[in-house]
Amino acid sequence: MYRVLLVDDEAIARTGLRSTFDWEKYGYRLVGEASNGQRAMKWIVNGDLDILITDIAMPVMDGLELTRRTKELCPWVKVLLLSCHSDFEFVREGIRLGASDYILKPTLDAASLGAVLDHMRLKLEEEKQMQRILTEHEQQQRLNKKKAAGKMLFQALSGEPEALAKLEAWNHNGPYLLAVLQLDSDLGAAAAGVQRKDWHEEIERFMGQLYDQAPEALAARLETDRIAVCLPLRDEANGQASGHEGAIRLPIRSTMGLSRRYNSMDKLQEAFREASESLEGLFFHRDQQILRAEDLPLTDANLAQKTSAPEMHALRAALAVGNMVKTEERLQSVMQRWEPGRMKKPEVLREAEELLSLLAMFHLPGGPPLPQIGEVGKLRSVEEVKELVLQGFHTLREEAIRHPLPESTLHERIVLQAVQYIKARFAEPISLQEVADEVAVSRNYFSEMFKRVTGHNFIDYVIDLRLKRAKELLSTTSLRVYEVADRSGFNDVKYFSKLFKKMVGMTPAEYQGQHRK
Repeated sequence: MYRVLLVDDEAIARTGLRSTFDWEKYGYRLVGEASNGQRAMKWIVNGDLDILITDIAMPVMDGLELTRRTKELCPWVKVLLLSCHSDFEFVREGIRLGASDYILKPTLDAASLGAVLDHMRLKLEEEKQMQRILTEHEQQQRLNKKKAAGKMLFQALSGEPEALAKLEAWNHNGPYLLAVLQLDSDLGAAAAGVQRKDWHEEIERFMGQLYDQAPEALAARLETDRIAVCLPLRDEANGQASGHEGAIRLPIRSTMGLSRRYNSMDKLQEAFREASESLEGLFFHRDQQILRAEDLPLTDANLAQKTSAPEMHALRAALAVGNMVKTEERLQSVMQRWEPGRMKKPEVLREAEELLSLLAMFHLPGGPPLPQIGEVGKLRSVEEVKELVLQGFHTLREEAIRHPLPESTLHERIVLQAVQYIKARFAEPISLQEVADEVAVSRNYFSEMFKRVTGHNFIDYVIDLRLKRAKELLSTTSLRVYEVADRSGFNDVKYFSKLFKKMVGMTPAEYQGQHRK
């Protein structure tokens, strides 16, 4: 509704104006009344009106002075002057001051008032539409300039010297920091079903909001949902560094990593690396949106690698024999290392995928589905990753409780794990004890179990694999016999030749010659 203010020094006249016209029915709302211009100024100063209806002749402040002040403070307001026959010169002066129309009081009725008001409303709507078009045009022009500058930032981040030089000229080597923003669910990520076009529009809208909040910033879109922002820290009034890094208001659950402050653009790529690492560091802080490079702990990669292999081996062994208590202990032990300063996000995700793959190896066909490995990369925090891995374990444990495996099936699983290990290493020196240790059972027990499941003893099985490899190499390559022996796992060429003839019925050289023909 359009807001209307009535000003007349005669109370009867104001009452007549109120009752002559059904204001709300036609889309108008009376915001107040005043007996002179001075008393009407409180609405004018606050801008709480769209149409001013005022008498010309009033004490203290007349309608002409009120019109002049109204147009100075609220240029959009349409002014309707009320006058008597003798006020025509005053009416002309009111029109010159910006009044839109006038009505002679003796002829004032609902029809004439409604016609004038409708004309004013039409003008207000046209002006609003024009202002909206101008504002959108100005915003688009600004965004186009910012896009060109953002392209320069993207090229500079990629290491292009020319773009870096332009960026230095733009920032005059003043203090700055770099931010890397990750935009997700609050803007409607693709996972929530947002189409590519709609997602692009959301990003464009966010970029516009970003420049409203930090006009001096430059932003470059890096990926579908990631943006780099170069944020100058100048205070235009005195040239001093200022804390503008807090100017960016992030959408809910979106995150931002910040670099340290730098004074030279030749450090831009270092700042970018810091900001990216800070963003990745938020993976370990589920309840934070912003992390600074100064707050990142140093990561000891040696410590992470040192403890990974034996824990994974112990976990695999516990799963092989169906010991769910031990399996959970080992899982928790592995996940305890998933903390800042000890591991980085990619290492945690890689290890989580390995854990889910391991759980899937011992999952019964037709059982409840385990979490998909592809889900790991979509998670935002280490806590969510832990929850997903534990969900997989609990599914496997419930399956084991409801459908316990008979001893024969357990033997098959252990031997299957052993066979996979043997096939990966049979060309190297390998022993029965080594494989038994791998599947976490005793040497004698494993030897008996292996024979029962495969029908072969351990050494015969390994020799068979090595001979098959030797045949393959002899028939498909021009390697010498001693080279074939070495690559097949035989460290003694004489023993290899003697064994080959015994098992195949001809020497390695004869076998190779036959296949060449």
